[in-house]
Amino acid sequence: MAGPQEAQRVRAARNQSLFRDINERIEQLNQAFETVLPLSEWVCECADAGCVEHIELSLAEYEALRADGNRFAVVPGHEVADVERVVDRFERYVVVEKLGAGAAVAVENDPRRSR
Repeated sequence: MAGPQEAQRVRAARNQSLFRDINERIEQLNQAFETVLPLSEWVCECADAGCVEHIELSLAEYEALRADGNRFAVVPGHEVADVERVVDRFERYVVVEKLGAGAAVAVENDPRRSR
């Protein structure tokens, strides 16, 4: 039986997977403006289901992030040590990956998994 920490990791991964799905839809719009806007606006993919903050990434940065189904872009300071670890820091965003059971949930819910 999973403990409370694993349950928290799963819940966080599900929340972040929902934000990732939104960004996948936003990507098409951002592609249309890539030639005039080098940075595009994306939703923060943090574990807080109530977060409404945005981050800026280029399409190349976004595609690099999406290459790994267990990674998410969050606003600096939105990392949650109990459920994820920071794998990269940039001025505009932080890349995190899920831990434990949350990692499996993140990969399982990756919309690009079947591509």
